[in-house]
Amino acid sequence: MPAEAVLVANGPGELYTWVRPVLQELRRRAPERSVGISLIPCQFASGHETEIARGFGAEVVTSPSQYLRAAATGGLPPGLEGGPAGRGFVLSLGGNAGMAVTLARRLGRPAYRYSFEPGWHRGLSALFVPDERIARRARRSGVPVARLRVVGNLVADAVQLDAPADAPGSPHIVLFPGSRDAFSVHLIPFFIALVDHLAAALPQARFVWPVSRLLKNETIAAGIEGREAATLGGVAGTREGGSVRTPSGATIEMVPEEQRYAHMRAADLAVTIPGTNTLELGVAGVPAVVLLPLNRPEVIPLEGAGHWLGLIPGIGRYLKRYAVRLWVEGLSVPVSLPNRFTGEDLMLELSGRLDPAAVAERTLDLLRDDGERSRRRERLLATMPKPGAAAALLDAIEADVGATRAAPVGVLP
Repeated sequence: MPAEAVLVANGPGELYTWVRPVLQELRRRAPERSVGISLIPCQFASGHETEIARGFGAEVVTSPSQYLRAAATGGLPPGLEGGPAGRGFVLSLGGNAGMAVTLARRLGRPAYRYSFEPGWHRGLSALFVPDERIARRARRSGVPVARLRVVGNLVADAVQLDAPADAPGSPHIVLFPGSRDAFSVHLIPFFIALVDHLAAALPQARFVWPVSRLLKNETIAAGIEGREAATLGGVAGTREGGSVRTPSGATIEMVPEEQRYAHMRAADLAVTIPGTNTLELGVAGVPAVVLLPLNRPEVIPLEGAGHWLGLIPGIGRYLKRYAVRLWVEGLSVPVSLPNRFTGEDLMLELSGRLDPAAVAERTLDLLRDDGERSRRRERLLATMPKPGAAAALLDAIEADVGATRAAPVGVLP
């Protein structure tokens, strides 16, 4: 059966945090309808996107290579062709909006986009954004006001899809040593050393590492073996099946990335580096220690010119180190998203020359102060986005389609 609703996405982050909750809401509304996921090319893709998407239960999943082959011939990816024109819709949930618009045009359907960035494409019927702050940027950038909708943050929907993990530790601590090979190979030994220090004071603790699919197996192995341990004062561990043993015998459980929300919802505390993880943790109400180590700034991933500076033979690492220092010194906002959005001290941010022992002490201080952790948790739950974005987004599509067609599209009730 040809897919009536087609969700277009590009990477694992978008699949877990945007596509999955929208697909679940579509299933709740009309379980008999056919839904497709069309993956498009992306320079930051992990290569696992098609496998991840197939686990969501959509009737049709097409790969980035299938999109490219169809685009070259002016056709459609297999499984998306054959449906009646005018039925359903195409929703861009990450990646190049123009690719989603092209797909919608060939299907004869309206195209919509959800994004954290206010980019507009003239082929879109509407742009959905998470909050009024981004909506203001969108209006300033020229997005037509009549086609702009604030629907909420899909990350909140995604976090709430999973029940808390069973058998939480006392305390339950989740660890996020990054998803980029060039940085994580230095961070993994640091986190092993950190757990070694924490475990001595927390004999009943459960330490859980949801391993990013973006990390290569070689990176994980090199990190655990401590090949770059000297960078941040880390140590090597020992891989034992699905866990890592620290030098003193503490255990770090390695769990699949798709279990991270379940462990977030069971967690008492997290230790992470800056990124989307901080928003997800905030939505789950989990206080976090957010680390920005500057022991060797040249190993920190940068986008754009900062990345290319680091590749210049001979002097690249010095130029990149300087670029990172300028970037950090020029920061006028917090590095964790909850602190940045609220202007409050909700996540404990530690930056500069960090060492595992000192970070362990600050982490233990926060764990021992139940009142302070409760304050942070309560403020996170009060200020972070709430679930409901997927429902609001589909309500808006239904209203838009109903206003422009003689009858509602079949995919929506």
